[in-house]
Amino acid sequence: MKSPCIGHCAINQQQICSGCGRTRSEISNWRTMNEQEKEEAALCAKDRLRLSSLQMRNKGGEDDK
Repeated sequence: MKSPCIGHCAINQQQICSGCGRTRSEISNWRTMNEQEKEEAALCAKDRLRLSSLQMRNKGGEDDK
């Protein structure tokens, strides 16, 4: 499986890349993970990005009040 890295790497306070959604650990271990581990990490990363996006939208809405 190809890395989900999109080249916009920035690790946030939760130790998650804001570009791909992977944790610092997932990024550093990517090369040694088997295919199943990579697929699981990629799915979790996608979910993290989705959740982060929703949280940012909700936070923006609260600031408008």
